[in-house]
Amino acid sequence: MLVCSVSLRPQRHTVAADIVEALQALDDPSVGALHSTLTDSPGNARDLLNAFVGQNIFETANATHTLDAVATHPTFVLEEISAAVAVHDATIAAATTWATFDPAMVSSVTLSDGNLVATNTAKSPTNQGASVAAANAKTIGKYYFEVTFITYTGGGNTGAGIGTTASTYSGLGTSATIGDNGLRSGAIWANGASTGISLGLYGDGQVASVAVDLDHRTIWFRRSGGNWNNSGTANPATNTGGITIPAGSMVPFVTFGGTGGAANNVVAANFGASAFSGAVPSGFTPGWPLGGDPVVLVKRDGMVGTVMINSGGTARQANADGNMLNL
Repeated sequence: MLVCSVSLRPQRHTVAADIVEALQALDDPSVGALHSTLTDSPGNARDLLNAFVGQNIFETANATHTLDAVATHPTFVLEEISAAVAVHDATIAAATTWATFDPAMVSSVTLSDGNLVATNTAKSPTNQGASVAAANAKTIGKYYFEVTFITYTGGGNTGAGIGTTASTYSGLGTSATIGDNGLRSGAIWANGASTGISLGLYGDGQVASVAVDLDHRTIWFRRSGGNWNNSGTANPATNTGGITIPAGSMVPFVTFGGTGGAANNVVAANFGASAFSGAVPSGFTPGWPLGGDPVVLVKRDGMVGTVMINSGGTARQANADGNMLNL
């Protein structure tokens, strides 16, 4: 009788229970589970243990573990992140620059010391002055700057304040028609009329502090560390006792001329490039930055982001690659 021996290939099957039990036995309770349930690879004729087949293996959190987000990124990713941060920081640093008087806007005035010192050159015209460029005009935000009356030779219109980009120096000096002007005499004029407030006469070298709140359209003046608007209760930080700012996009300015006018009055402005002599009110930007209105928070499609509004009223937003887009 002929007997044949036939070898049959075993049928495929799931990972044997004893393998799973062995893996579970290897788990160390002190550090958490190292393995998860494994399944057989349907694409493999052989039963091979492959951790990538089936369910992902996670390690249970342990009280002794330290979360190190940096360690989870490859070195080249960290280098790219660092480079991006450096570029971002450099962009911010470059943006934090401060305004000066605009040589193109002066009338009977020469500028010096980086366009921060204005000296008038005539006696009789009332339309003498200097202002910050219209591109740096603002309609929102809170700002603090200082003006020093270095030398006074004459002129009832010698003063400093803010006005619209359409203002004339004669209109600002004589009555602050569309602005607010603190004269060297100490009188404060606003919106075409005297406010009745006087800070007292400025001597040579004394400083006029100006706090501008465009969010509430109010302004305060202070002479060499005295009371704001000559009131013991006026306070820019709490929007108390302010003088009304007229509507419009505003820039800082200085004026000269008027009754008893004379040449060679010298006024120096500090728009943030150097330390201030007085204390900056809480909540106010220490200076007058270049550019239009500041960055504001907006909500769009349920997301909160930042938007830059320029002097022309156009809203711009930075996208992921840092480019600015008009909205």
